[in-house]
Amino acid sequence: MMPTPAPATLAPTGTAQDVVLFGTGMVADVISVYLEKYSNLTIKAYTVDREYVPGSGEFRGKPAVPWDEIETHFPPGSLPLLGPLTYKGLNSVRRDRYLEGKQKGYAFASFIHPDSHIDTDLIGEHVIILERNIIQPFAAVGNNVIIWSGNHIGHHVSVGDHCFIASQVGIAGATSIGPECYLGGQAGIVHGITIGARCALLNAAVIKANLPDESVAVGHAAEIKPFKSKRIAHLL
Repeated sequence: MMPTPAPATLAPTGTAQDVVLFGTGMVADVISVYLEKYSNLTIKAYTVDREYVPGSGEFRGKPAVPWDEIETHFPPGSLPLLGPLTYKGLNSVRRDRYLEGKQKGYAFASFIHPDSHIDTDLIGEHVIILERNIIQPFAAVGNNVIIWSGNHIGHHVSVGDHCFIASQVGIAGATSIGPECYLGGQAGIVHGITIGARCALLNAAVIKANLPDESVAVGHAAEIKPFKSKRIAHLL
């Protein structure tokens, strides 16, 4: 079944929009540069789980506040959030913080790089899509999805909520990706395949048959491991 994503929250052309970015690590460094160079989103501050707040209370020269104090510093309705920027715990951390933010009443922004070719309107809320991605007509991308650089998402593909797609991933048409999946670099999926929820397709996995929930696939031979993805969630 194709997801029915909510519309992405994007700053209109020429209109600046302040955001709070969730993260204080290397990926936050990278996304900060993308926002500065290619968007109308201006980072007002950073937030992260308390144990990851820098000792200085700042990151990249902006305030860094604990997630459990975000409402005190930036009340809901004052500005949207973007992130977390992680697939940690097989996307469970990003899922949980996104849902917590929604429950608190926050809106979420999106970032779509101008050098991606997106020929579908079915793009969900709170997505990060970096450069040189191709998303063909009739594809659907759910909410809270991160798509790194240089991927092909074919026609009539559906990508579920809270997924993370790394780089150079190829997904052939009419494929369904369940929620909370991790697709590692250079993974490939043939036409018309169904991938269950919380699957981990590790680097260079080639998928030629349907996968049940929580599957782990490795390598060009698409070796399917005899254990559930939760066993390796701490590695992701």
